[in-house]
Amino acid sequence: MAILVRAGQWRTCATRVGVARSRAGLCALALVVVAPQAAADGTAALPGLPSPASPPPVDPSAVAAMRARLAGSWRQSSGPANAASRNAGVQQSVSALFVMFRSIAYGRLIDANPLFPVVRIAFGDGQIEIRTGAVVARSPEGGGERTVIGLDHATNRLTQTVNQAELVQTTWNDDGARTTRFVPGADGRTLTLHIQIRSPRLPVPVTYAMSLTREGD
Repeated sequence: MAILVRAGQWRTCATRVGVARSRAGLCALALVVVAPQAAADGTAALPGLPSPASPPPVDPSAVAAMRARLAGSWRQSSGPANAASRNAGVQQSVSALFVMFRSIAYGRLIDANPLFPVVRIAFGDGQIEIRTGAVVARSPEGGGERTVIGLDHATNRLTQTVNQAELVQTTWNDDGARTTRFVPGADGRTLTLHIQIRSPRLPVPVTYAMSLTREGD
């Protein structure tokens, strides 16, 4: 999640990149987040920040193999290790904030970035579907834009693509963006999630990784 300071208020939103308290209260966030602007090619971009690099050329057979390695249900390999990675990423980000906001921002960013016990990935009919808790992100495999409803019931824009190296998911709204890269191990039994949360209001992005293991292994 990102940190937003708006009119002196803090607001927490799961699918929004924000940590803050609103008059409505607190909202929980999902594994997906957001970016205020979308580039012409459908990739997410933020003002003043570089757009993601273009994906490598597509090899259909290699992409098919990648789908097979990604599809299925994945659980946390080590909850404590993943929590430590997330905590360190949040700490590095909030350390760049004004001192009086750091502890508040840290706690709410942690709350907004839960470690979901299970992540489910499926492919079919040219679509990618990723389930994290109650959030279902479904969009065209080629990166066509759709929307996703977060745990806070907010609507966010969504793109997902898969190539021979990884699956990339980006969600965004006017407050910022979250990009998650899903990179499976060569044997298809492990999965690493590389997560980056960006916002014009965050001096330093939140960046961390989590390790998952295929269910049943």
